[in-house]
Amino acid sequence: MFLSNVSLFDFRNYAELDLALERSATVLFGGNAQGKTNLLEAVALSALTRSPRTQQASELVRFGQPAARVTCQVQGDAGPTELEVRVSMTQLPETTRATKRFSVNGRARPSSDMLGTLRVVLFWPDDLQLIKGPGEGRRRFLNTLLSQLDRSHARELNRYQHLLEQRNALLRAVRDGRQPVGDLDYWTANLALAGAAIMVDRQRRLLEIQPVAAAFHRELTDDQERLDLRYRPAGARIGEAPIELVAQQLQAAMADSRDEEIARGQTAVGPQRDDVEVWLDDREARLYASQGQQRTAVLSLKLAELHYLAEATGEQPVLLLDDVMSELDPARRERLLAALEPGPQALITAADLDDLPKSIVDRAAVFRVEGGSVHA
Repeated sequence: MFLSNVSLFDFRNYAELDLALERSATVLFGGNAQGKTNLLEAVALSALTRSPRTQQASELVRFGQPAARVTCQVQGDAGPTELEVRVSMTQLPETTRATKRFSVNGRARPSSDMLGTLRVVLFWPDDLQLIKGPGEGRRRFLNTLLSQLDRSHARELNRYQHLLEQRNALLRAVRDGRQPVGDLDYWTANLALAGAAIMVDRQRRLLEIQPVAAAFHRELTDDQERLDLRYRPAGARIGEAPIELVAQQLQAAMADSRDEEIARGQTAVGPQRDDVEVWLDDREARLYASQGQQRTAVLSLKLAELHYLAEATGEQPVLLLDDVMSELDPARRERLLAALEPGPQALITAADLDDLPKSIVDRAAVFRVEGGSVHA
């Protein structure tokens, strides 16, 4: 599988673009705010159905335009597949709403049907905060990995989010005296069952990726550090428990925290509160590791994600590297480059070609990005 073409129309600062891509590496260089990251974002949007940079779809549409379109051509063993995302702006009395629509080979599809056709591994400067940042980033790491492996996981995440929004709205209604507390029972039971399925899947996958990440980390540190990933589910103990038992644990945890949840108007337990702890030797990296150690751990996780996706699917994902080479020291940069030999297809951005090793530039298709235009 590889990405052969990206077409943009009124996306971010691009009025129009049609770009054919090489099967190996493509380098996009240019000054800040010229459109390099926007191009990688467009690819990620087609692959993941959401932007890695914003939750506001309206920001994806070029200023003053009514709609945007991203089209990606993917070449696979079964032939070409066209993925398309359209973002349309609708003017309401007091606001503007943006809606996303998805299609595969010209036919409208739900967002979950897009996933897994074009698998990507993203490495952005913000990912260097993955270890010491809040749990949201680590949950997003898991969600992105699992959704690309199994569309049913993505559907379960969407279902859980819908149930969570409904239950939280009901919690606020109970708090305000507009609904009886007994109305919570139905939503609690369904939310617990959906949450249990997500938690069990997260733990299973994390147990599988753990030795891969640990092996990369041993190599990166010359066997001086031991990396360990520990899943911390919020409200349940997973172990070898079946989904039904985990759901019972979540229901019990919600019952125990009901007064708190009603007062806050929010569900206090479940996969939206999970975390993944990263430990180096006998200390949690978020609290005790140096910045250099944390960056090495992030690189270990990203390399493990790349390797795990390839092993689990039999296909190399596309690697999207957004100006991270300049953020890594020479040793970590060399290890990341080693992953590209012979390696996956990669789209790499840089402010200047001098920020990249000559070994990459010499064998890559190189384009200059300026003002929303791409030049060979």
